[in-house]
Amino acid sequence: MAKKSHAEGIESAERVRLLEIIDKFREYGIREDISLPQLVVIGDQSSGKSSLLEGLTGLPFPIASELCTRFATHIVFRRKPSSEETIKVSIIPAPKSSDELKEELGKFEREVTELSASTFELLLDEAARHMGLPGVHDSVEDLETRFSDHVLRIELSGPSRSHLSFVDVPGLFHNPTKYQTLQDSAIIRGLIESYAQDTRTIIMAVMDARNNLANQEVFRIAKSADPLRLRTVGIMTKCDAVQKGDEAAAIKVAQNQTERLNHGWFCVRNRTTEEIKAGVTMEARNKNEADFFKNSPFNVLDKKRTGVPALSIFLGKMLCDHVISEFPSLRQEISALCLESRKRMEELGPPCQTPQEQRAYLLKLAGSYQRRVEDALSGRYKMSGKHPSKLRMHIQNANDTFGEAMHTKGHSRKFRSTDEDMESEIAQRYDMSLVKCRLRRHRTPHPYTSSIVNRKYSQAASDDDTEDIYVWIKDIYKDSRGPELPGHVNSSVLQNLFHQQTMNWVPISMEHVDSVSVKTLSAHEVLLAQSCADKPIRDKLRARLKPFLERSVLRAKAELQRILDDEREGPLLTNNHYYADNLVAARSERVITGLKRLGYQDGCDCIMDFKAMTSVAHLSNETSAVYDIHDSLKAYYKVALKRFIDNVCQQAIERNFLGPEGPISIFGSEFVGNLSDAELASISAEDFTTSNARDELVYRISRLEKALELSANVAL
Repeated sequence: MAKKSHAEGIESAERVRLLEIIDKFREYGIREDISLPQLVVIGDQSSGKSSLLEGLTGLPFPIASELCTRFATHIVFRRKPSSEETIKVSIIPAPKSSDELKEELGKFEREVTELSASTFELLLDEAARHMGLPGVHDSVEDLETRFSDHVLRIELSGPSRSHLSFVDVPGLFHNPTKYQTLQDSAIIRGLIESYAQDTRTIIMAVMDARNNLANQEVFRIAKSADPLRLRTVGIMTKCDAVQKGDEAAAIKVAQNQTERLNHGWFCVRNRTTEEIKAGVTMEARNKNEADFFKNSPFNVLDKKRTGVPALSIFLGKMLCDHVISEFPSLRQEISALCLESRKRMEELGPPCQTPQEQRAYLLKLAGSYQRRVEDALSGRYKMSGKHPSKLRMHIQNANDTFGEAMHTKGHSRKFRSTDEDMESEIAQRYDMSLVKCRLRRHRTPHPYTSSIVNRKYSQAASDDDTEDIYVWIKDIYKDSRGPELPGHVNSSVLQNLFHQQTMNWVPISMEHVDSVSVKTLSAHEVLLAQSCADKPIRDKLRARLKPFLERSVLRAKAELQRILDDEREGPLLTNNHYYADNLVAARSERVITGLKRLGYQDGCDCIMDFKAMTSVAHLSNETSAVYDIHDSLKAYYKVALKRFIDNVCQQAIERNFLGPEGPISIFGSEFVGNLSDAELASISAEDFTTSNARDELVYRISRLEKALELSANVAL
């Protein structure tokens, strides 16, 4: 049982209304943005396409092979109760046409009650010239514009018309003439392909029954665009001209056996040259066609698949089915595009003509930007992963990396622990055989010695030195001796040592500031783009902000330099008791280390040589000085390192990059408020691109809203 057509399941009036809505969509220019359901006729100039169109429409299409129409023609049938048939001709502007061109093309309107062949040819010629094209009989040599994307619309209405519409595109040709060149052939092919590749297009592929199907270019185009053959209907013309003996091949094609198409094949008989010259009417044409298909051998074909009247009925039902199938998704696309266009219009904001409007617009952008900045700095992220807008995350991670680098690579030489002697001086000086110990374990250790031994002192440096720090200190100590007594240290030694020990602070901290600068400016760019969708205005705003951003980065670098100078160039200063605690602990641990080497163990009673014990605290003047310098430098370095890391993160980074005057916060209400009227105009006054985009959006929203209103009451 044959599948019931969708068209058969709805009222005729509703079917007509649906098709009229699609035609209205086309008039509104919806096809500029969204493809519409349509039938498109393609074929060679010699395929009999013009005669087929003449049979379908009753219009005397030019059939001379050397002539070439240079635009698509949209043919619309409308059934109207009036007794008089009318023909209305107009031009539908191409997508992206300017307002001026649309207005000019809109002036081309013609209405007649009948068209002779000569009148119709003149009408096509006039339409071509109105589109800026050469006339039908004009030479095309040395012409830049020979084809148009504009569409000639021909509406035929009357009581006997069935509702139908289709688009005819210029026919393919293979032999150039003075009216059409090989370049024209390539242009026509591209035009046909653009229509065929539209998934909402039903392809009416026309071929001469005398030709081999395998050699038909239009069917290769159709197959490329519709590989499953779901959108193609085949039409064979000139069946009466097939040579005797060749009919079987043509009939096999017509019966959908050679090239299987979802919509099958139709066969028609066109007027012969003699019939055209004799002025055979359309009624007589249809009768001659019907008589032809009653006779052998084409009488074996299904009568519903032969003749223009049967084809016209089929096309009407097929178009209706197609529209019903596509209408829900079409309406959704129109609605989605309308919402998108409105959103885009909101992003553009109102037209900014006066200083007040321009300032209000920029204040709105600044407010949006500042809200995003606040979210970025407060950790209220809407993006996932490591998106550039997650500024606080990036800065926190960068500060952690900076702190780790300072602890592991900040010193130029590794500090030593107190049990690492400069030399085996103690072992050489004392004969361990003099030490006699009697060990007796106590339940509780001596409170004084226990408190010293249990002190914790960690060294974070992990890299290897190229020079032992004791040797380095000893050399500097010797090179810096002045009139001070033996064992005393020149006041400049410790400061000189600290300056050299902190050499790595400079590149590490500068690299950190540079890294934060890149991350901050990247976040600024992203947040600005999110706040201001208008690229021309955003570019001008970026140019205006650039000097302020650069100055804020320079301030951060200057702040870092001040911090470096305070730590490395000035006197060594601290009121932090941690320095004294560390120094006392280091000295105490050196004593404990010396005692342990003499045999003392924590928690034990010891009998020791007091002379030996006394000598532990009395090393050579030089050794004692080196140890004391090392321990003082180490204690101060630890205090200064923590202070430096905090100051860089707080003052150079937080204040200068993320603070109120940082690059991330410059674009705000104060910045906008300080702009002069001239500066406002230079940033937010609409240029041609923005103004043109606004006009296009207004036009698009207008036609989309009309389309939505028109389709609102259609229930499918």
